[in-house]
Amino acid sequence: MKSWLPFLVSELSEGAEPVLAQSLSGRDARAAVLDSSGKVLAGDFQGSSLFRGAQKVIGEMLPGKPLVAVAGDKRRFLLERQAGEVSLNFWKEALEGQEDAWASWLLTLAEPNGKSLKVTRHVLAAQGPWTTPRLPADSANWTLTPLNAGLGRLFVFGDDELALESAALGGRVGLKVTLVTIKPRDVEAESIQNVGSFKVISFPSWADLNADACALLGLRTGVYVLVTLEDNAPLMAEIAKVAVGWLGLAGAAAPPDAQPGLFPTALTPAQKALGLITEMLGN
Repeated sequence: MKSWLPFLVSELSEGAEPVLAQSLSGRDARAAVLDSSGKVLAGDFQGSSLFRGAQKVIGEMLPGKPLVAVAGDKRRFLLERQAGEVSLNFWKEALEGQEDAWASWLLTLAEPNGKSLKVTRHVLAAQGPWTTPRLPADSANWTLTPLNAGLGRLFVFGDDELALESAALGGRVGLKVTLVTIKPRDVEAESIQNVGSFKVISFPSWADLNADACALLGLRTGVYVLVTLEDNAPLMAEIAKVAVGWLGLAGAAAPPDAQPGLFPTALTPAQKALGLITEMLGN
């Protein structure tokens, strides 16, 4: 889902003119970046055989001259060469939506314009809970490509096993996770960053997490927050200033009689994490 867009922005930033291929089926909203031979450089399709029938056309395509091609398996694709500052600025905006928004999509319309084809694209980004955009019934030349999983942002503050398990599980189910810790676990972090959107931020001490630091992290209205560290009073004072979408105090941070999650008496951190993430997404 994510690989093609950063790659496309990188290519355009370096002055290249790659071809963007987008499926024109609402149920198969995928995209890929191709070179002039039709080879897939990045994206949701593997190999070049899918676009073999369009290779001659791809090599001769000019920017601003899109076309619809039919692949060997009868799937329809919109092909368009990307180039120039205007194109770069648009895809940068799309990339910002992918990275910063709660959820984002790329809406593409391909309409006949005389003997040519007119393509219009819009970046749709949500900064809080959303309803997935719906295409009209007659959507043969429309496609809605998701740019991120769109489940929301999760900030986990903690150093224990529960914090790590919750962050990893959140990333696997589609949350955009930031694990904030003063004891980064390099081996575990490397293994779980390969799944979903996940990053680890290390601070020298919890006292450094003041209002400015929290704002730089992206702590804002609508995000999910899980705190597992026992000494959390300074941090909670900053979190209290933000209208978060869900807030849980678990592990050592939780009051003795109020462990959150669907399985408050679970024995393992993994089971507790499952209960926390399930309750969070059902909120």
